[in-house]
Amino acid sequence: MKQIICILLLLLSYFAKAQNFRAEITAGIAGSQVSGDQLGGFNKAGILAGAGIRTGLGGDFDLGFRIQYFQKGSRKPVKAENLDSGFYLLRLNYMELPLTLRYHFSKNFYMEAGPSLGYLLKSTEEDENGIMNFRQTFYRFDLSLCGAFGYALTKELDFQFGAWQSLLPIREHGSGQVYRLNRGQYSSVVSFSLLYTFRPKKESEENKQASR
Repeated sequence: MKQIICILLLLLSYFAKAQNFRAEITAGIAGSQVSGDQLGGFNKAGILAGAGIRTGLGGDFDLGFRIQYFQKGSRKPVKAENLDSGFYLLRLNYMELPLTLRYHFSKNFYMEAGPSLGYLLKSTEEDENGIMNFRQTFYRFDLSLCGAFGYALTKELDFQFGAWQSLLPIREHGSGQVYRLNRGQYSSVVSFSLLYTFRPKKESEENKQASR
């Protein structure tokens, strides 16, 4: 996997230098949950960070590809009344490869969506007694549908509200049972992030002249 990431980074660097491509970096926070673990709410906080490229397709559409580190999982919050002493924390660290099609509604607002292939780097599961062993193992690869609404704060900086939903189970249920489309546990995430776009020097100069 390390070799694949290095190759992808080299490709991103190559395409970012091309005139039709723009490089971008992103960073933010996320709240996640796992369906099928008997817990509700996006209580597991994590970070996301990555880099990518984007190119225009003509009109109001463009296409983007990113390499992104993503912390997901699940967490049982501690109740204020202390009536439940149970503790649970699941950490899932992924390397995500989202490919998104973006549509611009206006000068400042846009929406993007597309598939994302995830590779599980590390998983840790624990309760009040410590690390939980002999649990159902997580699948190494994950396929998700991701989407985001974006707002351009400046010509280079955007704010994004995103959502991620795994299309394939991240692991089997503890019982191993399946029911129709419910094949196991699935990951869901909401995110808030900032996206910075490195615009070509020529494009930046044209924007400055246009604003005068």
